[in-house]
Amino acid sequence: MMLFKPLMMLPLALFMLTDILGNAEQDIYQGLKDGNVKKIAAYFADNVSITLRNETGYYSKFQSEMVLKEFLRNYRALDVKSVPVKNDKQNYRTYEFVTSSSTFRVFVRFDIESDKIRISELRIE
Repeated sequence: MMLFKPLMMLPLALFMLTDILGNAEQDIYQGLKDGNVKKIAAYFADNVSITLRNETGYYSKFQSEMVLKEFLRNYRALDVKSVPVKNDKQNYRTYEFVTSSSTFRVFVRFDIESDKIRISELRIE
């Protein structure tokens, strides 16, 4: 019976991940929509892989915030849409970021570090 107890807890752990990710997902959405870099950067891991258009870099949390701040200063959102995922338990979310001059796809990958949801990768293409 001891062997099955961890397996019985798995659905609860997955439900909790979805609930926590739901808060992060909403904060990222609102941060993109409002151009609020601080709201998004609160979820950055210590190091983040960032791709802006065709340039990729691996940045510290502070540098990542500056890179995203520069992007959001140059491109103001007219609309942001969350793209549905096949399974809510996936560790990524995709958004459509519409500006007056372009439409970007924003891909955000989440990891769990010390029981906290963190952004480990951000791609804006």
